[in-house]
Amino acid sequence: MQEKTMQAAMEEFILERVNHYSAQEPDGLQKVHEQLEICTSKLKESLSPKQEPLFTECENAYALVDGETMYCYYRAGFADAVLFLLGWRDGNWN
Repeated sequence: MQEKTMQAAMEEFILERVNHYSAQEPDGLQKVHEQLEICTSKLKESLSPKQEPLFTECENAYALVDGETMYCYYRAGFADAVLFLLGWRDGNWN
């Protein structure tokens, strides 16, 4: 039961951090997102009406992959941090 509580707390913490950092992107990340938007707009303007639904489908798939990738790395980083901190209990590597 305690493991489920820890898991739920970890999921909530990670979601909070993902939301925090996605709302306050570093300048470099913000610039590449702006560049992606510019390129996306240019490409979208050049598409025929038949191609637009496929492009939207690709945009949606990319957004999902991007979100899942970010979530995956936050989870991995959090898990590594916990292992690291537990490994240094009492000032010694255990």
